[in-house]
Amino acid sequence: MDKGEGDMVERVPPFRIRVEHKASSLWAVLFIFLFFIGILFVLFLRSPLSHISKITITGNQILTKQEILQQSGIRLGMSFFGVKTKDVESNLHRVSAVKQITLDKQFPNTIMIKVEEYPVIAYIDDEQALIPLLANGAFLQTYPVTSMLRTMPVMEGWDKEKASFSKLTSQFAHLPASTRSQILTVQPLENKPAYAVLTTRREHKVEVRIDQLAERMKLYPKFLKQPPGTVHLLESVWFTPEH
Repeated sequence: MDKGEGDMVERVPPFRIRVEHKASSLWAVLFIFLFFIGILFVLFLRSPLSHISKITITGNQILTKQEILQQSGIRLGMSFFGVKTKDVESNLHRVSAVKQITLDKQFPNTIMIKVEEYPVIAYIDDEQALIPLLANGAFLQTYPVTSMLRTMPVMEGWDKEKASFSKLTSQFAHLPASTRSQILTVQPLENKPAYAVLTTRREHKVEVRIDQLAERMKLYPKFLKQPPGTVHLLESVWFTPEH
């Protein structure tokens, strides 16, 4: 190597050493930044800003907002980050009237609960009050209706403790809304505990087996134009005029 080449080698900057020094500085800045971010986050969690200050509940018609709030497990003042969507949904689905829950967490302190309930499809006459029957077959003993709504069928004369009534409510829940709208009352058929008789708005009495009610009532629309009388939807299907 001649003298000129030696001078060029000596003039090459120690690039590797300066890169290591620069990387160390970046790590130090990053550490300090994260440290302060961590402190700010801890202060935020301890401040009232991270506590729930507003809870809105919409969509409920049967359940009260207070009942939904109590069942959800959420309360004002608790940590916003402590609310787990799955826990809230699990808590509210334990209520038989609840079909679907949508939880919206709006940072930093607002919770929005949207409730979809099973619709009421009939009322059960419990002598003292009318009890709502839901589309999922459940009835709400704790939510009696004190006045009769004639837009809904009423089940009269049934023993709610018997298996036949459980079958009846399950079958009735599967009726199309258009068919249910034609029914006024549902009663046990005299001396035939496995059968029911339905009184309709067209002044018909429809006799049907309880365990076949949903399937057999599909035939009833064919009799809507018939005069008052009895529609027999049994093993054989026929119509008996009242006069």
